[in-house]
Amino acid sequence: MTFPSSNPSPSDEAPAPEQTPGSLTSPVLVGADDGVIDALPAEPQPQPQTMRRVRRAGWELMQTLILAALIFLAVRAMAQNFRVEGSSMEPGLHDGQYLLVNKAVYFEINLEKVANYLPFIDGGDEPRKVLFRSPKRGDVVVFRYPKDPDRNFIKRVIAVPGDSVRIVNGVVFVNDIKLDEPYIDETPNYDFAEQVVPARSYFVLGDNRSNSFDSHAWGFVPKENIIGQAVFSYWPFEELGGVGNTEINLGFIRISLP
Repeated sequence: MTFPSSNPSPSDEAPAPEQTPGSLTSPVLVGADDGVIDALPAEPQPQPQTMRRVRRAGWELMQTLILAALIFLAVRAMAQNFRVEGSSMEPGLHDGQYLLVNKAVYFEINLEKVANYLPFIDGGDEPRKVLFRSPKRGDVVVFRYPKDPDRNFIKRVIAVPGDSVRIVNGVVFVNDIKLDEPYIDETPNYDFAEQVVPARSYFVLGDNRSNSFDSHAWGFVPKENIIGQAVFSYWPFEELGGVGNTEINLGFIRISLP
């Protein structure tokens, strides 16, 4: 008696996959768990860009903030807005009016202080150098009140260093010349004994003379206390424009030459 063989004949095996010329099949390795592992190296994956983009955005933001801060400080050093409080500068300026003040116009450099950092700079006999110009008669200026520097006042420059100034029956005389003052409405009701304005100091008065707390009451303003010149009114809109800076002309001085 014969029994059929339990071993399959070669003809019973599954046919090998047919390969066409030029085709490739990936070799495989059988692991301990009969898992199939691709033996070809995986293609490199692109590096994640998220952190790089975050760092770049953070750096750009920092640059923008630094630039904005520098611009703000530069503008702040040259100009500043102030609000008028009180009626001492009427009729030209009114309570609640907002003004732009030019802080750069009177800016000066102290070469003695600069020489502390740059020894090759010589301050000379006049170490303070004015960048543009000093306050002149007729300028409307904002300054720190000498007796309380936390308070800011706005007045008009009437006399500059070296000038003699007096007020007689409300009429102002500078260097013995009577001032023509079209910016005031009423003659003040006080006198002021003649004084000479000290160096680096200024005599200032409000345009509303009888209602102004100014140099006739408390003295001169040191140059260091002057913040800047009021140049422009921007609020309210009906007051848009200049603030009444004017030049006080004392006339021509005749000099006889030998």
